[in-house]
Amino acid sequence: MKRLMLLLLFCTCMATKGQLRGRVIEKASGTALPGTILKLASAGTVLVSDAEGAFRFPAGAFSFPDTLTAQLTGYQTYSVIVNAGDSMLRVTLTPALQLKEVEVTYRSNGTELSTLNVMKTETLNERSLMKAACCNLSESFETNPSVDVSFSDAVSGSKQIQLLGLEGKYAQITKENMPYLRGLSNAYGLLFIPGTWIKSIQLGKGAGSVINGYESFTGQINTELQAPENTDKLFFNTYLNENGRNEYNLNLGHKLNDKVATVLMNHLSVNPLAQDMNHDGFVDIPTGQQVNISNKYSVFTGKGFEWQFGGSVLMDEREGGQLKKHHPDNFPLYRVSLRNNKWDVFSKSGYVIKRRPATSMGLQLSYTWHDQDNVFGLQTFSGQQKTVYANYIFESYLFTTNHKYKVGASYLNDNIQESYRLFRFNRNETATGVFGEYTFTWSTKLNLVVGWRADYHNYYGWFATPRLHLRYAPRENTIFRISAGRALRTANALMENTSVMVSSRQWLLEGSNWSLPYGLNPEVAWNYGGNFTQKFSINYREAYITLDVYRTDFQQQLVVDLEDPRSIRLYNLNGRSWSNNIQLEFNCEPRKRLFLKTAYRFVDAQMDYKQGLLEKPFTARQRGFINLMYETRNEQWQLDATVQYNGSKRLPNTSGNPDAYRLPERSPSFYNVLGQITYLAPLPRIKLHVYLGVENALNFKQTNPVLSSGSPFGSYFDGGMAWGPVYGRMLYAGLRLRIK
Repeated sequence: MKRLMLLLLFCTCMATKGQLRGRVIEKASGTALPGTILKLASAGTVLVSDAEGAFRFPAGAFSFPDTLTAQLTGYQTYSVIVNAGDSMLRVTLTPALQLKEVEVTYRSNGTELSTLNVMKTETLNERSLMKAACCNLSESFETNPSVDVSFSDAVSGSKQIQLLGLEGKYAQITKENMPYLRGLSNAYGLLFIPGTWIKSIQLGKGAGSVINGYESFTGQINTELQAPENTDKLFFNTYLNENGRNEYNLNLGHKLNDKVATVLMNHLSVNPLAQDMNHDGFVDIPTGQQVNISNKYSVFTGKGFEWQFGGSVLMDEREGGQLKKHHPDNFPLYRVSLRNNKWDVFSKSGYVIKRRPATSMGLQLSYTWHDQDNVFGLQTFSGQQKTVYANYIFESYLFTTNHKYKVGASYLNDNIQESYRLFRFNRNETATGVFGEYTFTWSTKLNLVVGWRADYHNYYGWFATPRLHLRYAPRENTIFRISAGRALRTANALMENTSVMVSSRQWLLEGSNWSLPYGLNPEVAWNYGGNFTQKFSINYREAYITLDVYRTDFQQQLVVDLEDPRSIRLYNLNGRSWSNNIQLEFNCEPRKRLFLKTAYRFVDAQMDYKQGLLEKPFTARQRGFINLMYETRNEQWQLDATVQYNGSKRLPNTSGNPDAYRLPERSPSFYNVLGQITYLAPLPRIKLHVYLGVENALNFKQTNPVLSSGSPFGSYFDGGMAWGPVYGRMLYAGLRLRIK
């Protein structure tokens, strides 16, 4: 045993021999300075100090004597000669010469694209959300070229998104990095986060991180809400549109003391007018109201422990359907009623282990309760969901901070009860998993992230989720990224197809194994691809061009077959299914305070149906995008304009209907134009914005959005064939008031 201990001690000494370690601090206060760039002259080796100001150069990265240089914005450059006997250095930085007052102004077009992250991530900040109405999360992507927003049907008023040519259900949508859009929330959950609550949205394409779970097929969309510690003392927003929809939002932030802060977010929206602009007898946008309240707390102890906790309550009611009859009959009016009651609580805590640099741990906990009752004519859907989520993460490094790792474990339980027509489903879905993620960083040129997680599912047993991300930057402004990963999810056969419930179609569920949810296999796919980003200058102002190429290849998938106009058939994929996505984007500031963003996307999405290989319906093969933003010199006026080109979409086969109820094989292409003018009043200590805008300025409307609208209880009624705008032009106005 003594020999073994001596051997281990000798190996440890040999492993640390020749290493150069140290810590960067401020000379006057002695506080740690993270983010300091440290460079050894002989080999050009570069490191960045961690959260505790610590750094470590491995053996072989330098030769004696050597020169160590430390640089940090706002501090004087520090240089020191390193000799053979130096193994632990204390680097002290002195603040640079302080001017009496310095004001730095940075203008952004609302979207920030990081060149350093190994995963390509677009951050939509508050400026992006202010380009349009953005009354809720579903409308927050209207000015973003990567996400498509459209009506899910022509009656309920709900909206859906697409990412990489696939429905939003294949993107992992989280709220503050915890599961959000799942189960009963899939159909209407995008309407349940008010736009004024959103601080930023992080949009990542391709395979996500294993830390957040196994369900990311096409990417991850994370919504960060207002943070208690840096939100406004008061933020008030009111909104009114041409349909009579009026909204009132009030956020109140308060610091209870120097360690505890809170924010209370309140939302009320009312839609009182039942309008039928296309004269088909059906309300274009349902009436109703939503009451939404959220309260968050942040605790900063200053001793390494941080904690955020809170909760929210939602009550949403909407009424739509038939407004009047074209021809009197003995049937009642066709009514659509949507009622959602939901509440959730969450806790996020983290602890930094100060005795070991760059080492921390975190715990995420949440509980969600959701009750839903819907009426579609003579049919009803009811569901109740209880979700428990827990995720533990430990982060540290190996040898140096160039080799970081994260390990942890997660638990997810969905208890869902659903009933529709003759269907009754009760499922208690549990997944317990462990994960690990290794990150290698070499200077600012190369980053590699390898992740793996193993989960045990009570229905599917054990399965693995590998993920890989690589970033290479041969030059500072030239970045290549590639990614690949596997994903798995349970298809919610009923809730994800509520748009079809607004029809007379017969539901045929062709399950193959009734020990699984709905008798269907889980959906499994691989996503792989990459992107290229080149930043440069035009007239001394920043510009960039980026190219994304991704493919999602399904091994198993739920096929939603609408090719028979009398039925919806749900069955397991037997064959191929894929989505290829290519997007080219250009962003620049051609003139001072004028921002231009353009993009073009091509999608090839196909699937094997029982009828053969077909293009997936309601997916535009081509999409163009132009966004312009201009701010006047005195910063009192802001003008935003967006033009979207939506290419033709394949429509489900309706040849079996009578001529009056048939649709063409493809929809026409169309343009959607949005614009907004904002006035910023020059008031002291108060920010007042008054805005006036328009949606669908060209007044393009889908003709005949509801098939057989005069006979909603007949065999040919179908309100789920929406491929374009239903309402037409929409004017709106609003006011924002901030008190810092």
